[in-house]
Amino acid sequence: MTMKHIKAGATLTAVALLAAAQPALARACRVTDFTDRTLSSLNEMQRLSFVTEMTRTEYERLKAAPAGSPNYYELLAKSASLPEARQAAYAKLENLHLDNVDDFRKVWGADFLTDESTQKLANCESSRQPGLALYGRPDAPGTYHLTYVHITPIGIEKITTRVLASGNISNIADLEADMAALGPRDNYVARTVELKITDPSKPAVLVLRGGWETPKFVYIPVYPTPDYFKGVKP
Repeated sequence: MTMKHIKAGATLTAVALLAAAQPALARACRVTDFTDRTLSSLNEMQRLSFVTEMTRTEYERLKAAPAGSPNYYELLAKSASLPEARQAAYAKLENLHLDNVDDFRKVWGADFLTDESTQKLANCESSRQPGLALYGRPDAPGTYHLTYVHITPIGIEKITTRVLASGNISNIADLEADMAALGPRDNYVARTVELKITDPSKPAVLVLRGGWETPKFVYIPVYPTPDYFKGVKP
């Protein structure tokens, strides 16, 4: 057997192992699969942010909710398609003229999940797209739960996840210690670390990187979120 055959066989084995390790590729990862919250129980900022990222099956199910039911949402009921619903929701968020709207909606679109649910969602989505993936949710004024996960094709290289920069976070050493304890790995399941915001009246920022991948930026908005849609009904 030649070296060429050996390398080819190793590649095929790695591909087969990767496929076997990622059953979530069979379908999209839906936020609604990981929570029992209804649309009517969310605030308008959460609903709009969720709609901008919702899957087609979520759209079809929630659009069919009858008026008056816990999952009825007028924006979905009036939309003719998923792209139209996403565009309408995004336009409403843009009309607020906030800085970093995209970073805000990443938080608002799933901040109603628990840590356990966030980890399940992170594991599901990361299996579909290799690399470092970051999730988070404010838990109380001055507290933010960061969830991180990393997947690479099996056997390529071990990577070290590290903090490149941070701002307005008082216990960044706790996150660095968690990453140090993890050590170099190509794959690891979602982990959650509680971060403390130094000044809760101001946003915080965090920049992480897995190996030599493109750095990932986390924007942590002030919590509780101002009620920009006060008086707006579901």
